[in-house]
Amino acid sequence: NYVSAIAIDASGNKWIGTYGGLAVFDGTNWAVYDTTSSGLPDNYVLAIAIDDLGNKWIGTYEGGLAKFDGTNWTVCNTTNSGLPSNDVRAIAIDNLSNKWIGTDGGLAKFDGINWVVYNTTNSGLPDNEVYAIAIDDLGNKWIGTYGGLAVFDGINWAVYNTTSSGLPDNYVRVIAIDDLGNKWIGTYRGGLAKFDGTNWAVYDTTSSGLP
Repeated sequence: NYVSAIAIDASGNKWIGTYGGLAVFDGTNWAVYDTTSSGLPDNYVLAIAIDDLGNKWIGTYEGGLAKFDGTNWTVCNTTNSGLPSNDVRAIAIDNLSNKWIGTDGGLAKFDGINWVVYNTTNSGLPDNEVYAIAIDDLGNKWIGTYGGLAVFDGINWAVYNTTSSGLPDNYVRVIAIDDLGNKWIGTYRGGLAKFDGTNWAVYDTTSSGLP
């Protein structure tokens, strides 16, 4: 019953990550993929993204990153790839089909062949624990970490935290971007923040109807 990720494919099927495996629901029928019945490397599914070809990219707690094309499974982990950690918390895919993968050991970019890892040592990432990734219409990557919110345009980094911005908490768990380009940022203890690029608004249990 612990549901940690949801993605919807082009056919409307719901792919649901749980702590007991991966489920797919077509509106009537259910199918389950777990370590016993499939090539899923770990039953704790934390992230799901679907690319333009319909491949499902699945992040797990201890098994690394899995790709499922509907028939075959491929697993990327710290042993056979450039993945910096097997604890994969977030996945986003840009318009060039690069996979951006958030782990507890930094952020990875995978173009299908090559891996690039960004961490606090070699980049402007404020913390190596990455929990959320969203990509805006300009291709900027918005990255939620344990130490604040980062934005990466491919060259430059900017960091928003409780000291430098209106972000209410540095532990960023989830990010979504609306049609107007507003960033909606869910934090661990500070509530929900909205950032329009200039101004911040915060919704919490005292200032809004957030429960």
